[in-house]
Amino acid sequence: MLFWLLYASLTASVIRIGNTWLDSFQRQLPIVTTHALVVYVNLYVLLPKLLLVKNYFTYIISVLLLIVGATFPLAILTHRLVAQEVIQDEVWSSFFLFLIAVGLFFSLILSMTLKFLKEWYEDQQSKRELRQVQLQTELMYLKSQINPHFLFNSLNNLYALTLMKSDLAPQIVLRLSDILRYVLYESSAGKVDIQKEIQHLHDFIQLEKLRLGDRVTVQLDLAEPHEDFKIEPMLYLTLVENAFKHGAQSEVSQGWVNIKGTSTADGYALFVENSVSKISGDKTAGGIGLSNLRKRLDLIYHGKYQLNITQDTDKYSVSLVLTLSHG
Repeated sequence: MLFWLLYASLTASVIRIGNTWLDSFQRQLPIVTTHALVVYVNLYVLLPKLLLVKNYFTYIISVLLLIVGATFPLAILTHRLVAQEVIQDEVWSSFFLFLIAVGLFFSLILSMTLKFLKEWYEDQQSKRELRQVQLQTELMYLKSQINPHFLFNSLNNLYALTLMKSDLAPQIVLRLSDILRYVLYESSAGKVDIQKEIQHLHDFIQLEKLRLGDRVTVQLDLAEPHEDFKIEPMLYLTLVENAFKHGAQSEVSQGWVNIKGTSTADGYALFVENSVSKISGDKTAGGIGLSNLRKRLDLIYHGKYQLNITQDTDKYSVSLVLTLSHG
């Protein structure tokens, strides 16, 4: 109704069929109502039953008949409503009938354009919402793979120490408890404070140092972030976990892992290096962890991250720079 009232207002401003604008507006209302009837017959009868099923020829003929059929009743209505006698005499001329038909055609084109624009916008909104749901579903699936993957590796390590009756087993259980508490309660809520994520990395690195002992030399330098950024949990962990996994291979005589974290103006950067075995050096980049990391980065930080991987004969280097937000 608002649309047709506005339509009548504009028409009354352009075509004065009354003595004043208000008089013209009142006289235009019945005429615009006739236009509305023609428009809705087209939108809700002809359009879905003919045009949208690709029956183009029948649709064009039907629209022409609809316009012609409405032109003569509209001419009679206009003749009765026009206040000026000069215009009344012109209503039945062929040119005036042509103008009435053109006006009806304009109303049809305008209404169809608005309808298609509205449906296109709603379709785009639906696609965006569907895409968002798909992304969230995929992200939840990837997260569900991360926790069991990490837990599986940790329990295997603990099992090996218990077989050896190592005195380190209780300390590892305590460290593992802290890590699992973070995984289950902190990371499940979505993005976390980057300080908590860095502390989680510290806990994991201490756990690995307890487990591996002198087999791996660890150099650690994790700088505190300058800002209170929020970060998707357990992204950096994948890189650190892989570094310990491949830096402690049995083929490496003296393994080493270097981990350095630096705060940037708009995020945080982690650089990880580890020794690799010349025998299996070409296999260090595989595994579910790194594959999931790439997918999560594309889903969450698309266009806002830099992941660089370099592999030499005796060294494997990776850096991950994230642009983070405060919320």
